[in-house]
Amino acid sequence: MNSNLYNNIAIIPDTLVKHLTDCFHSIDANSSIEGFKRNQDLRKSKNASYQQIKRIKSWFDNYNGNKEDAPFILNGGDRMHNWCDEVLKVWRANQDGVKKIKKDTGMQNAYIDDHEKNGINLNQTDDLKNSTKVDTNLSEELYRINDLMKKIL
Repeated sequence: MNSNLYNNIAIIPDTLVKHLTDCFHSIDANSSIEGFKRNQDLRKSKNASYQQIKRIKSWFDNYNGNKEDAPFILNGGDRMHNWCDEVLKVWRANQDGVKKIKKDTGMQNAYIDDHEKNGINLNQTDDLKNSTKVDTNLSEELYRINDLMKKIL
């Protein structure tokens, strides 16, 4: 599902860029501190790719240190963590919505990818083509039967 999100770019809001700048200047940091380069890159580009946002979120989710430590502050703190969570949540919800609409309108189930397993092709499109032919013939016959029933009654 999330493979469709690769290379999406989110523009970092000016308020968050300012927050990153404030965080950078509040720490007497050198380039060896974790988060130093990331902070500089995010402030300079003012955008972040899906892959970057995932890495930032993962860093925050796995961070066990103190919130007053330099790496946590340089990475943007809770404010950056919340922004990453929200961007990913919105992007993933949009993808889910697109797939749900496709499924609800009768298109191939977008939640299940065509794939091959143990050398057997498990493509849904092949099954749908065969079932459509049967359904078309069946529906034509049912239509004829309904017409005959109406004439009889």
